[in-house]
Amino acid sequence: MKAWQHFLFLISGLRNSKESNFPFELLIHLINNPKLTFRMKKVLLRLFYALLIPLIIGSQLFAHPGSSGIEIANNNFKEANADISFPLINPTISATKNYLVLFDNVLPASSKEEKAFRLIDNLRIEKKVDKAFKKITGQVKDSNGEPIPGVTITVLGTNVGTVTDLEGKYSIDAEEGGTLVFSFIGFKSQNVVLSNQSIIDLTLEEDVANLDEVIVVGYGTQKKANMTGAVATVGGDEIIKRPLNNVAGLLQGKVSGLQVSSHSGKPGSENNALRIRGLGTFSAAGSEPLVLINGIAGDMTNIDPNDIESISVLKDAASSAIYGARAANGVILITTKRGSAGELSVEIHSNVQVHSATRLPELLSNSADYMMYWNQGRARSGQTPYFTQQEIDAFRNNPNDPINYPNFDWVDHSFNSAVAQMHSVRISGGNEKTSVGLSLGYFDQPGITSLYEFKKYNARLTVDTKINSWLKVGGDIQLVNKDIQRSNWDNGNVDYQVLAIYGAAPNYTPTMTLADGSTGYVARYSSNIGEWTVRNPDAQNVSGIQTDINMNVLPQFYAEITPVKNLTWYTKGAVTYDSRAYKNHENPVDNYFFKDGAYAHNNSTWQLGVRENWYSSMWTTLYSTLNYKKIFNDVHNVNILGGYNQEYNLSRQLRGSRVHFPTNDLKELDAGAPLDQSTGGSSSEWSIMSFFGRAMYDYKEKYLVEANARYDGTSRITQKNRWGFFPSVSAGWRISQEPFLMQSDWVENFKIRASWGQLGNQNIGLYPYQEVLSTTSYAFNTAYPGAVLNRLVDPSLRWETTTMTDIGFDLTLKEGLIHVTFDWFDKVTDDILYNVPIPASVGLSPPTVNYGKMRNTGIEVELGSRKQFGDFSYDLSVNFSTYKNEVLRILSPVYGNYTIQEGLPFNSHYMVEWIGIFQNEEEIANSPTHQFNPKPGDLKFKDQNNDGVINAEDRVVMDGAYPKFYYGTSINLSWKNFDLNAFFQGVEGYKQSTQGLTWGLVPYIQGSPPPIDFINNMWTGEGSTNAHPAMYISGYAPVTGTRNSYWLLDASYLRLKNLAVGYNLPSSLLQGIGLEFARLYISGDNLFTITDWPGSDPERANTNWFQAYPQITSYTLGLKVKL
Repeated sequence: MKAWQHFLFLISGLRNSKESNFPFELLIHLINNPKLTFRMKKVLLRLFYALLIPLIIGSQLFAHPGSSGIEIANNNFKEANADISFPLINPTISATKNYLVLFDNVLPASSKEEKAFRLIDNLRIEKKVDKAFKKITGQVKDSNGEPIPGVTITVLGTNVGTVTDLEGKYSIDAEEGGTLVFSFIGFKSQNVVLSNQSIIDLTLEEDVANLDEVIVVGYGTQKKANMTGAVATVGGDEIIKRPLNNVAGLLQGKVSGLQVSSHSGKPGSENNALRIRGLGTFSAAGSEPLVLINGIAGDMTNIDPNDIESISVLKDAASSAIYGARAANGVILITTKRGSAGELSVEIHSNVQVHSATRLPELLSNSADYMMYWNQGRARSGQTPYFTQQEIDAFRNNPNDPINYPNFDWVDHSFNSAVAQMHSVRISGGNEKTSVGLSLGYFDQPGITSLYEFKKYNARLTVDTKINSWLKVGGDIQLVNKDIQRSNWDNGNVDYQVLAIYGAAPNYTPTMTLADGSTGYVARYSSNIGEWTVRNPDAQNVSGIQTDINMNVLPQFYAEITPVKNLTWYTKGAVTYDSRAYKNHENPVDNYFFKDGAYAHNNSTWQLGVRENWYSSMWTTLYSTLNYKKIFNDVHNVNILGGYNQEYNLSRQLRGSRVHFPTNDLKELDAGAPLDQSTGGSSSEWSIMSFFGRAMYDYKEKYLVEANARYDGTSRITQKNRWGFFPSVSAGWRISQEPFLMQSDWVENFKIRASWGQLGNQNIGLYPYQEVLSTTSYAFNTAYPGAVLNRLVDPSLRWETTTMTDIGFDLTLKEGLIHVTFDWFDKVTDDILYNVPIPASVGLSPPTVNYGKMRNTGIEVELGSRKQFGDFSYDLSVNFSTYKNEVLRILSPVYGNYTIQEGLPFNSHYMVEWIGIFQNEEEIANSPTHQFNPKPGDLKFKDQNNDGVINAEDRVVMDGAYPKFYYGTSINLSWKNFDLNAFFQGVEGYKQSTQGLTWGLVPYIQGSPPPIDFINNMWTGEGSTNAHPAMYISGYAPVTGTRNSYWLLDASYLRLKNLAVGYNLPSSLLQGIGLEFARLYISGDNLFTITDWPGSDPERANTNWFQAYPQITSYTLGLKVKL
């Protein structure tokens, strides 16, 4: 018999007493009402407990005036399950679980006993004697200021407790120094240590894992328990557990199915790559998801993480189809914080961070060995040596003369620690009609190598006003300014300045004393070594810098009208203005040879003078929705939405450069001479118009159905195919709402769901169907201007379309003790834009056509558990995702360094299989014929077709083009005022080919020192090793001339992304200094990594640059306070 049935039996027994039956009969009637949900019945029972149990117990006590309590014989009680407790006049009743149970006979206790009690399993009624208590009163409210009835308040470590009344008020007796525990379903428990307070008013924070949680979806919100699509949410508190300023980086590892590649720790480099459920397309349309900030398309790098209220990731067609032509790669919805009614509130978050490189290459810094091995490598290639034996011996025999015979470590010299800082202030307040929020943010990140620095300024103002009962208006404005400074040798995508550090040789120093006693920058060791072979990073640094100033202004305004009950009309307009001023200034710097002090060059300038580029973009958005919501007969819930959206974008670019300036100090274009100047500019525009709708229905929150549709028209596509229709349907069944599960103590929520839909991708470039003319000149007697066609086009281009199917379930047991989310998806993208191969003799660029087709199929799992044990609580979560990519259709296969074939993953590794190192000439003679006449110590390859020759026919597909799976783990522990949070993230099964421009791996690529690992494990003679070949130099064909799997390296990793320990200052201390809340924390980011990847960082593996600006390990000390 279930608990509430026990309770009914109890009530039916009490009905037979002489007291009035009416309350009990009414309760039984209500409980048996089929229209009441299980949750409503629980609330009803809770209220019944609060109102009637004291009366029942009191009547039993006062019916026997000679007794001091009541008791039950041991054989007359059964196991109780109650989580409530109530104060009585004399005794105290308390319990530990969810509901009361049946008891049989109430017997008076002996009046001689000092303490009488009755146990109804875990239910305990006892009279306390000789205890002095202090009366504590107060009120408990939610975040909206509404009182919460039924909140359990207990004195920690005792059986003393009470509950709040219908106005959220309570009164309890407790000893000073004790701890009050406030708890209620759907809210986070809070502990308050008693000092000299007599009144304690408290605001409980909603529990984001609660089933009644409302999450943001396209053009609205939905109750999480009733969602039929695959939507993942991350709360603002979870986001800012890591002290990063990059929102995309903070999402890494937090959501199953969302892949975030954190490419670099370089200041201002915020362009993380995001993928939802794999590679969406192989065309220029891209696989980046649509990002909306408060419903408006935007750049998440412009947001201060402290401003974020929540982030919703829409992964399937059911949740994304409402965005139609822009949702093929998924949608990320970011909702920012707004002002709240109430007294003025000020929140401050500040921290100081110490940054250092997570990993740096270990390169050879012994000059004598460096010179000796370079000679060996050149000899192996049949080239003359760069250094004489006398020079090598001089360096080896003079280790204590760093001026003339240095062993200079350029990596150690160039990379240092840096101190960054982040500050955020948020002010909020208002009354019942108007609320205002203001937030300010500042972030300063110096580089760990010279010249790099990033400063970011954020401001956001929100205003919401309820003019009357049917009209609400408001808006917000976002202001962002980013100042980025880099080396002139950094082009944004490739860190040439960092590569110069890895490429510098140890046998010279940054500067030297010249014959005239002056100091000059060193170019390289001697004139024997060719230009562009080795560098001097310090000389490059003083040649100039580049600045990159980005500004963003995003005002949004809305009006919400409720003309009649259940109908809401919402309209929002926004204008996004972006500007970027990019400028670099470079001046010549004289360089000299270290060997003899002879003049070498003026730093090989490549962008001499001043170059400026200015970009601007104006993006206007207007959308309007009409939403009807109503519940019919308390069981039929209908939600219908229709809307219109229109967007327009205009972008412009201007550029100019001048080379010749009177002095190097002049950095403005007007100061330069017009000789060799250049100018240019361009503009582009596009627009899109959309109609969309959504219909949702559920019966008793048990059977759920939803349909979405969007009709998009874009200027990017020819008029014939301009409009596209993108529908989706989905359904869910909350099995936990069925009678056979509603009475379960364990199953809180169990829902299965399925969805199908089609999505589009409008990012196909600007007017690829349009024929374009380029200017030229025709030579007659004189040159006449003219135009020429430069590309072939297909005027019938249409949308890329993604069709997605999703099947999943959500399961929550025992109020979050275990919660599981599972999804299987099948995602097929058709009509992928593809360039048709044409003969070069045509003389025109190939046309773009709709032909490619690709599938991604995979699963996603999120598993979690949370529980509280007195002062200790934990919250654990693990997410896992995997998918398989497959090309379904292409015009013709591609065979090169990578291959594109039907039935294989896109861009699969395609190469000759490396099987070892040739140990001697006999092995070479007995092996298949290799190209480039290998020697002992060179790479040995497998003859796949057994034709006795190693050639292109022996290339095979290698695995590792895509990871086998991604995963992330969060561990959150708290005890009293302390908390510990750990976050792990990893990738398994991903491999990257490093064959090519690989500084830090290939010996002597443009003179760069070989890595220590190669030196220690290279082939030195027969039988020595099969790990690495003999010493060679970049371009040595037997090693680098054939695409082979020696260079295919495992980039799998497991990384401790963040570890933080915090302490919430006790309220007794805060009251004395006028603070409402204060938290002190220390945090570490990227603390350790488990990987076989030998490069600077496995997360940079897919950039094709083995070494670059490294990831950052940071140590942070921070403080959060609320006034």
